[in-house]
Amino acid sequence: MKTVLFLLLLGAVAGRAQTPVITPADVQRKQSYLIMRDSSVVRGRVLRQDSSLITVRKRNRELTFVEADQLVRVVANRPDKAVGLVGFRPIGPTRRFVLKDGTQIEGQFVRRDSTMITVRKRNGQLTYFEPEQLARMDTVALTGTDSSRFFANRFAPWLLTGLTAVNPDKGKFYYRNTWLLLNEFQYGITRHWSIGARFVAPIPYLILGEGYFGTGLLAKTDPQLITKLSASVGPRFRLGLNTTYQADTRKIYPSRPGIWTFQALATIGSSQRNVTVGYGITVPKTKLIYYTYQSVFSSAAPQYTYVYVPNRTFLTVGVSQKITPGLTFISDNLINLGPQNYYNFAERASLSAALRIDRRRHAFDVGVFSLIYQHPYLWDGHKTRLFPYVGYNLLIGRD
Repeated sequence: MKTVLFLLLLGAVAGRAQTPVITPADVQRKQSYLIMRDSSVVRGRVLRQDSSLITVRKRNRELTFVEADQLVRVVANRPDKAVGLVGFRPIGPTRRFVLKDGTQIEGQFVRRDSTMITVRKRNGQLTYFEPEQLARMDTVALTGTDSSRFFANRFAPWLLTGLTAVNPDKGKFYYRNTWLLLNEFQYGITRHWSIGARFVAPIPYLILGEGYFGTGLLAKTDPQLITKLSASVGPRFRLGLNTTYQADTRKIYPSRPGIWTFQALATIGSSQRNVTVGYGITVPKTKLIYYTYQSVFSSAAPQYTYVYVPNRTFLTVGVSQKITPGLTFISDNLINLGPQNYYNFAERASLSAALRIDRRRHAFDVGVFSLIYQHPYLWDGHKTRLFPYVGYNLLIGRD
């Protein structure tokens, strides 16, 4: 019996000895390099170690947590050889974690507690999410294909000129540019709420005139503020409400405080493959002045009346479909409902289709954009105008 207890104690001590221990010198050092079993390197200041986790403060002041049993050693200087993730493949079963908002994460399951699920992705990085976000978990068979060439559509909150009910990631900045003129910033405050702004680059108005895009999109150059609320109703269904306020910096019309647009959105599918339907209303709160005809010989004051511009209602339909590991097809369409009013819009509908070239932190959109009018818009008698569509999307900040 004593021999058995001695062997058990010896095994426990030997197992403990195999796990690297953070020394006081490591804690006192302002910067260390932690080399992991998957050949990745964590750079930062070691704060402490408990039974299972090592806490490290990175250079950007963020905290990261490293499993003690995954640590090989701690060194003070940068390793001589590059210890990147080239050729790294996880050992053991790889699983696909599908979240309720459609997000998919592939990697190895590390641990789960009451507040967090930890997964090591194929590139060796750790990612965390709450257990209540998980919809299902599938086993993925490892093949000889290079998964590093798969790029997800990280800009699923946007179609081309419209939006989906997918919310930007919490704590991340997004930037996109359309036609080298229209600029937009978005920031995810929470998983369900984001804010943003749009503005047109200060280009002379003649460039934005009839020979360019006319009233289709960029003639309204006043800046806009945007906010969106969204929530997941089921594993493949999201609802959202987008609100836009457009200021009136030019003061062309009297008593015009600005234009409000409200749009309800419903997205069916995942973040990579979905269909979005929306219904919106624009409330201009604008008065137009109409002067009555008066003889040039009359000395009476001119007579005029105020006429309110009616509200505008519209329907949107968008499609986002991942077709190859680095390519997404996007179609964004809008139909104006109700009577036509020149101030609100001259087009009856807009149709567009593009290919989004996905990369890890940015994407390019290339396609066509068309405007369809109820009556001929220009002197040439055409009811349809066709333009090239070029867009750029960028994710700002660390993952």
